[in-house]
Amino acid sequence: MHIILGGTSGLGLEMARQLRESSKRVLVLGKTHNIQEHGEGFQLDVYYPEQVAMAPARIEQILGGDAIEQFVWAAGYGWRGDFEDQPDARSMAEVNFAGPLPLVQWAWHRMAQQRIQSTLTVIGSTSSIKARGDEAVYVATKHAQAGLARSLALQADEQHLPIRVALFLPGAMKTPFWRGRRPDDYAFFNDPARVAEHILTAVSTQYQTFLEWPLPKGTLV
Repeated sequence: MHIILGGTSGLGLEMARQLRESSKRVLVLGKTHNIQEHGEGFQLDVYYPEQVAMAPARIEQILGGDAIEQFVWAAGYGWRGDFEDQPDARSMAEVNFAGPLPLVQWAWHRMAQQRIQSTLTVIGSTSSIKARGDEAVYVATKHAQAGLARSLALQADEQHLPIRVALFLPGAMKTPFWRGRRPDDYAFFNDPARVAEHILTAVSTQYQTFLEWPLPKGTLV
C-alpha cells in the first residue's frame, strides 16, 4: 500500500490520483479528507497530537497485515510575509514538521521490519536548501524536514535497512495555495501533475538508498 500524508490537496492529491490510475492501493490522510473526493483514507489534522497518536492503529487496521510500499510525507502549508507579522507561527512549525514526526517515525519503524523494499518519500521544497526573507518559518521547517530525510538515509545505509529515502525539492507549483493572489511569474510555476509523474517515476526506478532531486520553478510547467 501507498500512504500519502497530505494527500487531500496539491501535489499529494495528484500523486494519489496517478497511483490509483496505475492500479495501486492508496491510503490518503489529510485534514479535509472525504471518501467521495479522496478515496480510501481518513481525516487527520497533524496539528493535534491526539489525532496523530491514534493514526497508526487505524492504519494497521486498514492494512490488515499488508506491507507499506511507500510512505509519502507531503503535508504542510506556506505563508509569505515578514516574520513579525506571521499569525500563529507555532502552527506552521507543528503542521510542517513537529506534528507529523510521530507518524513518520511509526512508518519508518514498520518499514524497517518488513521483508520487502519500501520507500520514504519526503516532499520538501527548493526552500529546503536556501534562505528567503519573506518565508522564514516555512524555510526553517523545510530545512528541518530535509535534514531528517538525509539523516534517515544515512541510517538506512549504515544499518542495511530495506528502506530507500527519496527527497524531492519542488519549486512553486500551480496549487490552490495561490488562488486569488497569483504572482506575476505564475505562468512559470510547475504543473503539479507533471511534478507528481516525475516523482513517481523516479521512486519506481530508484536503486540507491538516497535520492535528492530539486525541481525548481520553471522545470515542469
